[in-house]
Amino acid sequence: MNSADRINLRTDGMTCAACSAAIEKALGRLDGVEEANANFSNNVVSVLYDRDKIGKEQIAAAIKKAGYDVLEDDPDVLAERERSNAERMREDLMISIIFAVPLSILAMGPMFGLNIPLSDRPEIYSVIQLVLCIPVLIAGRRFYTKGYPALFSGTPTMDTLIALGTTAAVVYSLYATMQIFSGDPHALHSLAYDSAAVIIALVSVGKYIESRSKVKTNDAVKGLLDLAPPTANVIRDGKETTVPAGGLLAGDMIIIRPGERIPADGSILEGVSSIDESMLTGESMPVTRGAGDSIYSGTRNMNGSLKMTAEKVGRETALFKIVRMIQDAQGTKAPVARVADKVAAVFVPVVIAVAAAACLIWLVSGKDIEFSVLVLISVLVIACPCALGLATPLAITVGTGKAAEHGILFKNAAALERSGSITTVILDKTGTITEGRPSVTDILSNIPEAEVIRFAASAEIRSEHPLAKAIVSYADENKIAVPEPSDFISEPGGGVRCKVKGREVAVGSADFTGVSAENEKVSEMQADGKTAVFVSIDGEYAGTIAISDRIRKHASSGVSSINELNVKAVMVTGDSEGTAKAIAGTAGIREVHARALPEDKVNVIKELQVKGENVAMVGDGINDAPALTQADIGIAIGSGTDIAIGAADVVVTNDDVRSVPAVIEVGRATLRNVKQNLFLAFCYNAVCIPIAAGLPYLFGMNMVSEMPMIAAAAMSLSSVSVVTNALRLRRFKPMSMKDREL
Repeated sequence: MNSADRINLRTDGMTCAACSAAIEKALGRLDGVEEANANFSNNVVSVLYDRDKIGKEQIAAAIKKAGYDVLEDDPDVLAERERSNAERMREDLMISIIFAVPLSILAMGPMFGLNIPLSDRPEIYSVIQLVLCIPVLIAGRRFYTKGYPALFSGTPTMDTLIALGTTAAVVYSLYATMQIFSGDPHALHSLAYDSAAVIIALVSVGKYIESRSKVKTNDAVKGLLDLAPPTANVIRDGKETTVPAGGLLAGDMIIIRPGERIPADGSILEGVSSIDESMLTGESMPVTRGAGDSIYSGTRNMNGSLKMTAEKVGRETALFKIVRMIQDAQGTKAPVARVADKVAAVFVPVVIAVAAAACLIWLVSGKDIEFSVLVLISVLVIACPCALGLATPLAITVGTGKAAEHGILFKNAAALERSGSITTVILDKTGTITEGRPSVTDILSNIPEAEVIRFAASAEIRSEHPLAKAIVSYADENKIAVPEPSDFISEPGGGVRCKVKGREVAVGSADFTGVSAENEKVSEMQADGKTAVFVSIDGEYAGTIAISDRIRKHASSGVSSINELNVKAVMVTGDSEGTAKAIAGTAGIREVHARALPEDKVNVIKELQVKGENVAMVGDGINDAPALTQADIGIAIGSGTDIAIGAADVVVTNDDVRSVPAVIEVGRATLRNVKQNLFLAFCYNAVCIPIAAGLPYLFGMNMVSEMPMIAAAAMSLSSVSVVTNALRLRRFKPMSMKDREL
């Protein structure tokens, strides 16, 4: 399809897999739509369509018709909208907690022997519970405004479960309250206002966490766009003038001074300089670029003046390509489907049908209306998804708390669930396996080592180059006095010359310093991926300083733990093949992909996903952001860039690689616990619903009048069993952290 195009639309209102399925179904009916993926975790809808048959307006109209808003594609507008939603959800959550906690104490206190005031006065006691429940119902109004329309449209969601369950609990509680005022104090035990309030409060916690993660995602994209400079210095009509970067045209001649960011993709016409391309390649060391070389928007010119020709501007630059890749990944990445969402479409209609059928059958069989309505209410109450609603959020809450103890922060519940099914871990090199900053590792010298460092650091003390900083830092760490240089000269891409105590000092490449690089030990260092910096004094070879990005202290242990979990570790890096293999060999990684640009990292992940692998990507740089988003789980090292942290699903607050296998272990334990909780919840419904429908009466047990009370008690018991099982996670400790002091 030559006219194929992909569009990513930001929507508002998706809350679960059923919502995304409704949008996909609506778009699938449109002529010209080849593929539609709606991701409810970040409200992104990605559509592959034939632009000759259909346009963006028709696609947006279909989404709106399905009941979901399409938002303006402006990073600032989106960020403000998500912040507003998050703030509103926070307010609703606080209201829910403020009223649900005292309501629970009031309702359940007598069961635990607490002396609750007015508990001996059923009428007042029941009214107080009702009054406390009303603000929680108002705070959870979105469950009803979304849940019931979804039910009526034939696509029930998790909101529908919450709405029906809490409505059943409240309706029956109102019925019990009327019974109390009619002179039946025993009906006090059938009140379930607290159940409705607690369900709303707990689910609201998860909704708020999800809303905060969406804010972070929008901030990550906006942060990427901010890397492009707002203005550019161009030569037009023979004069240099400053214009907005958005007004650049292909073919413009641009002047870039030291320290400035490059505003467009293009090639150098004049000049030589070191370019910091870390946002693109992730490598901490700048690279030398000269006439004819390509340079990219968002990268930084370090020390030389350049004149370039713009070839790609605006949304055609490499920077915007990274943004598009992130948005594409957000629209197509599908998290593990929640079991509760999968069964919602069947469970809710079945429960309603069973309740209605049981009521009608008893009416037809000759029972009175009160008896039949009691059966109806009993089925709805006992099928109230308390345990179902608690199963996932409780396990997730405990699991995220346990992860936080080890410096692991999950942005949302879906991330924690997905981490339990990871089969391959992609590790970036720079800043992840290594420290992310160059350091002196070896010194070869014809004179005392301290003297080599003294003269080299003196020559480099005024330089901003990372290699220079590594040498100066080494001198500081080893308390080597560094004299002030004079007659300082810097040659971009070559090195520096100066006078130190009257002696001529040159530091840089072999050609620049005029010394021979033919040395077996130097060759060995370079084979290990180290950079050799040569030092000459008065034209004579003085020594060689080896500089490299050191491997992190616990990198090998972390990789070993990943392997022990039967998960494959793979390194994908933008560095050279020799350096990458040397670092990988030390860390114990067998599979390596070197010289990888951001799109290469994304393609490696896609290839693994096509093979059925569940992939985790671990990175810390801006260049890792698309891969972090494309992966099933993106893990950002805490010392990494804000862009990487914003794009990831999981943030590790330390630099310990052992936290990566811990992410998987916590995910597996939590996912296992969620499945156990759901099993308990579904078994409870399978056993209790027939009983509530009047099965005991058929066997001569005339206890229908007590059934609503028994249903409420059974409902509470199911919740207790789920809570107890979830709390077992508090005793879990990742094996990969067993030797680590916390």
